[in-house]
Amino acid sequence: MIKLIVSDLDGTLLDEGQKVRPTDQEALHRAVDQGVEICLASGRMQEEFTRVMDETGLTCHGVSQNGSFVHTKDNELLHQQTFSLEMARDIYDTTKAFDLFLMICFEHQLVTPQEHAFSELIRTRLFAPIDIMSDVRERFSNEWLPCKFSYFGELSVLKELKATLENNASLAPHIDAFISDKDCLDVMPVGVSKGTGLKALVQHLGIQPDEVLCVGDAFNDVSMFEAFPSYSCAMAHSPEGVRTKARYTVGSVAEAVEIGLKG
Repeated sequence: MIKLIVSDLDGTLLDEGQKVRPTDQEALHRAVDQGVEICLASGRMQEEFTRVMDETGLTCHGVSQNGSFVHTKDNELLHQQTFSLEMARDIYDTTKAFDLFLMICFEHQLVTPQEHAFSELIRTRLFAPIDIMSDVRERFSNEWLPCKFSYFGELSVLKELKATLENNASLAPHIDAFISDKDCLDVMPVGVSKGTGLKALVQHLGIQPDEVLCVGDAFNDVSMFEAFPSYSCAMAHSPEGVRTKARYTVGSVAEAVEIGLKG
């Protein structure tokens, strides 16, 4: 039987209105009643998980910022990783010419150097403010380092940026860049992912890989599917490249939970 359910948020547990469907809430509570732990795994900050937990009445572990930070349900920090100062500056300088909305992510803060046509659209999706800081590049320091650069805009421009980063000899060995939504490119330190973050939590909890169910809908969820394949579930609307990495295709979190509880 599964002992841990891990759910992505946007496009998975959260609907288009940024709400959790009642059927998904009920399924998760049913799992908790049977002794199963719940974890939220997202590109969002840990602080944003609080809103989801308040809405659902669930107390959850958290893999936030695509695996940069891992917290237990008691808010114990198990893992953290950020960019180096040099790498943060290099990424900023290499990408600043692209016509995209840039959101620079820190453990407890989201920052943008300037407004963009996509700014308000992105703000409506988030549960935390985005601070405008025109001199953010100069403020980077060893005490204040970003964990993720998120770029929002037209998919064609995002793909162009992704190719630019992957063809940059000084950056490519140190970063992972992936399309995490239809209009978002995330850039992470190499080796940081939801999968690696989840491994740290699973080890802490002392459970086995085949006791973990994970569900998601985007390429940043593939690392979870690969690390915990037994009950890996991709949402039906996921890109084909995501669905092929999961064992199951599901229409909802509730359907994934049912698969896990049946064993």
